[in-house]
Amino acid sequence: MKKSYVVAAALLLVAVVLAGVYVMRDKIGGIFRGGSEGTTAPPAVEENEDAYLSILQGSVENAVPIMKTDIDGVYYTMSKDGEVKFYTVDGTTIAQQSESDAFDVTVVCTEQKIPAKIHCYTSKDGQITGYGLFTTDSSDAEVYIYDYAFFKLSALPDAYGAEDSYLVLVDTTKEDFYSNNKVYEENFRFNTSSGEAKNILSTDNRAFDDVGAYRGDYTMLTDDAVKRCGENFLFFSSRQYHLYSKSHMADIYMAGGSGNNRDNNRYIEDVVDLWFAFDAEGRVLALQRKGDGFDLIAYDGKEATVVRSFSDSYDNYIRSGDYIISKETFTVYGLTDGSEKVLSVENANRFVADLFVTDGEHVFLRGVSEGKAAFALGTVTDGAACYYNNKFAGIFSPMILSDGAAMMSVSADAEGSAYSIMLLKK
Repeated sequence: MKKSYVVAAALLLVAVVLAGVYVMRDKIGGIFRGGSEGTTAPPAVEENEDAYLSILQGSVENAVPIMKTDIDGVYYTMSKDGEVKFYTVDGTTIAQQSESDAFDVTVVCTEQKIPAKIHCYTSKDGQITGYGLFTTDSSDAEVYIYDYAFFKLSALPDAYGAEDSYLVLVDTTKEDFYSNNKVYEENFRFNTSSGEAKNILSTDNRAFDDVGAYRGDYTMLTDDAVKRCGENFLFFSSRQYHLYSKSHMADIYMAGGSGNNRDNNRYIEDVVDLWFAFDAEGRVLALQRKGDGFDLIAYDGKEATVVRSFSDSYDNYIRSGDYIISKETFTVYGLTDGSEKVLSVENANRFVADLFVTDGEHVFLRGVSEGKAAFALGTVTDGAACYYNNKFAGIFSPMILSDGAAMMSVSADAEGSAYSIMLLKK
C-alpha cells in the first residue's frame, strides 16, 4: 500500500482553511437536466453563513475533486494530466490505496485512434474499476477530431463476458469531467492478452455531428445501465431525433437483431431521462413523455402499464439513481419502490436546487438561494437544513457515504487550482 498523503482524522475545520475559498459553478449533469425559475419554499429564517460548521466532520485540502467508483467505500481522483489515485474513507479518515494494475488501451472513435493509460483498483472480492484520460495537451498522438476522452474500465456484463476481457467506456464531454453521472457514447470489449479494444454495440449508419465526429447520442450508456444489463444490453439513443433539436429526446434500445446490426431494436420510445430499472416481475421501468408531463411505465416487451403519472414537466424534477425530487415541492418519489415523501427543508430561503443526491434516506441538494450558493443536507424522515455561503459555490461530485455522511469537493478559486474535500453529517 502506498503511504497516504491525504489523511483527515476527526479534523475540525479551522476558519482560515476556507477563508479564501472563492469558487466557480461547475456543469455537473447530463444533457437531460433542465432549469427552474423559482420555488414554493417558505421564506427564510435568519441567515447564518457559518451554520454549516456545526455539521462539518472534517476537511482536507486536495489538488482535485474526489469521486465515487463502482466499488462501495472506494473513491478516486483524476488530475487533468491523467494521474489517478484511489482512496478509502473510514469515518473521517481518507486514505490513499495502491492501484492493482494499469493497461495501455487504444480505442477507435470516428476512425481516430485514441490512446490512454487506464489505472485500476481491485477489491478483495475481485471487483475491478479503472480510469484513464486522453487530452491533446498531454498526448502527442495524432488525434484531430477529439481533444478529450475519459476512459472507464469495469467487468463485462455476463451477456458480453469473455476471458481476459473488460468493458471500456468512453465519454468525450469535457464538462462532465468531475461528474459522478457521466454518459458514455462509446463502448468496447478490451482484451488484456491481445491488447485489442473492439466495439460492442454496432455503429452502422451512424451520422456525424457538426465537428465531424460520430454522433455522441447514438449509443449512450450510463453506469446504472451497465450494472443492470441482463441477457441483452439496454442502452439509450437519440438517433431518431434531430441532432440540433432544442428539446432533448431519446429512446431505449435493446442490443440484438439480425445480421451484423446488433442494436436495431427500438424498445421504449421517447423517454425523458437516461434511466431504467426492472420491477419484481422483470418488466422494464422507464420515464416516458406524455403530453406536457410524463409517466413512470412498466414495459413487458409487448405492453406498457402506467405505474404513476406526473402532470408537470420533467424539467421541474431532478433525479438521483432511482429517486426524483420536485424542485418546487421537495417531494421525493421512489421510482422502484413506489414511495412518496415530502422533504422538509428548514431555512430554505427560496432555495432552487440544481443537483440531487440520495441513497433513499439521506439527502443532499446543491443549488442557489437569492444569488448565494447553498446546499441542503439531512434525511427524508427528519428533514433537511439549508446552508448558505458564497465561498462554496463550486460544489463538485457530492455523494452519500455508507454511514449517511455527505462528502463533497469545493473549489478553492475560480480557476479550480485547489479543492477542499469536506465531510458533513447533520
